[in-house]
Amino acid sequence: MKELEIGVIIALEPSVSDALTLVNKLGLSTIQIIYAHGLDNTIKIGEIRTMTAKFDIEISSIACVFPNGGLATETGRGESIRFTQMAAAFARKLRIQRLQGHVGYIPEDPSDANYMDTVKAMQCICDALADAEIEFAVETGKETAICLLRFIRDVDRPNLKVNFDPANMVLYGTGDPFDALDLLYPYVDGVHCKDGRAPMSPGTLGLEVALGQGDVRFHDWLVRLIHLGYRGPLTIEREIAGDERIRDIEDAISLIRAIRHHKI
Repeated sequence: MKELEIGVIIALEPSVSDALTLVNKLGLSTIQIIYAHGLDNTIKIGEIRTMTAKFDIEISSIACVFPNGGLATETGRGESIRFTQMAAAFARKLRIQRLQGHVGYIPEDPSDANYMDTVKAMQCICDALADAEIEFAVETGKETAICLLRFIRDVDRPNLKVNFDPANMVLYGTGDPFDALDLLYPYVDGVHCKDGRAPMSPGTLGLEVALGQGDVRFHDWLVRLIHLGYRGPLTIEREIAGDERIRDIEDAISLIRAIRHHKI
C-alpha cells in the first residue's frame, strides 16, 4: 500500500460485488470492511477474494460492531469476546491482520469495578489475537483521550492500537481532536476521515456532516497527523445512505488529495 492511501469504510452486505464495484468507481484501492456473520461462508469469502483481486483493492482492517454495549458492560462482555473470536477467524481466512471497533463506554474512573473487568476482557482478546498475529485497534470517541490512554497502558498488550476518528471526539463531546491526537499518536495505526458538529446540549450526540464542514477543522487536523509522521491509510467514513453519501465521499476524496498534495 502506498503512503497515505485514501480509502473508505464500507459494508459488503447485501452485495459484495456492488460494494467493491463502487469502491473501484471511486478510484480507491484500500478499504475497511464491517464484519457481518453473513459474510463468513465459503461463497462470500471467495467472492471477496475474487473482487478485491480484480480491482486491486486491499482490505486494511475489519470493523467489529459489538452488541449490548460492548466490552464495557457486564451484559455485553462475553458476547463481544465471542464476536471478536468469529471476526478473527474471518480475518484469518482473508489474511487480514487488523480488527477495530468501539469497546463501549470505558469508565473514566479506574477505581470503578467495571473498568478492571473491561481491561481484563481486552487482555483476553489481545492475547487470543496475538496467536494469529492480529492486532485490535480501539476506535476513539466514547471516552476522553486520557481515559483511553490509561486503558491502553493498563491492558499492556503490544497488539492493542488506536483507530483515531477525530469526529467522534467532537460528536461525543469528549475532547479536542488535536490534543487527543498528540496524546494518543504513539498508538495510532489507522484513522477515519470524518467530520461532525458538537452536541447542542450535554448528554446528546452531535451531528455528523460532510468532511470539511464540521468542527473538526479537518484540514489542520490532517496536516497535524502527517506532521507527526503518520503514513498509513486515510479511511473516509460517512454514515448516511444514498446518493448524498456517494457525493460526500467524492468530495472528501478531492479534499484529502488537495491537503495531501500540498503537505507532501
